[in-house]
Amino acid sequence: MSFSRPNFSEATNTRLRLKDYSPFSGMCVTCLDGCPGYCEIGRSAIRGREYIYPKPYGKVTSGSQKDYPVDFSHFNINGTCVGAQGVAADPDVATFPNVDIELRLGDIKLRAPWFTTGLGSTFIARDNWEGVAIGSALFGTMVGVGENVCGVDPEAEFRNGKVIRSPEMERRIRLFQEWQRDGYGGVIVQENVEDSRFGTLEYVIEQLGIEFVEIKWGQGAKDIGGEIKLPDIKRAKQLKDRGYIVFPDP
Repeated sequence: MSFSRPNFSEATNTRLRLKDYSPFSGMCVTCLDGCPGYCEIGRSAIRGREYIYPKPYGKVTSGSQKDYPVDFSHFNINGTCVGAQGVAADPDVATFPNVDIELRLGDIKLRAPWFTTGLGSTFIARDNWEGVAIGSALFGTMVGVGENVCGVDPEAEFRNGKVIRSPEMERRIRLFQEWQRDGYGGVIVQENVEDSRFGTLEYVIEQLGIEFVEIKWGQGAKDIGGEIKLPDIKRAKQLKDRGYIVFPDP
């Protein structure tokens, strides 16, 4: 029994011609000769892999439509209504605002024990960085700059294959630092294979004052999202010259 819904999705703006479909392929039970191709198979036959990517590109984040047989709604989490831990068992003291979830990790001070995922070179990460960075700074937690930010920055400058300036990276770090309060939180910068070739971590540590880094050894569980869509041949050639895999080869 499949819990997936293959071949059509609101995320890809595709649908089926018929209500009934094969659970193995997701195709209509009768695939009609001459059908305009409303489904992912039909659309991707014309536009290739572009059509199985969630739309509109660079403007959305997307979630799984797999209908699992079990989810968190099947569980009840019951707390206790008596006693107190870490605070006096006094109704005037054990109040909701009087909760301390601060955390210390060595010299790192966090007002809350979490941090954002790495927001890398994708358009949606770039366009929403301001709110995420400022919010994290005000709240006193960590924010992650994802991979490829320097390499994909069209205004970045390189010398002998190493990055010496990236306005986009500088913008991201500066936004957090301008709103940071009392030394809480910080910026984590990721490095992947391409970043290591560019010397990204050396650049952000030595020139931008970054103290926290994350070295990646692959894409992990990421099924999509490890790529960007380029608007023109000029950008395609620029990234090709910087050593990125560009498909089709410009």
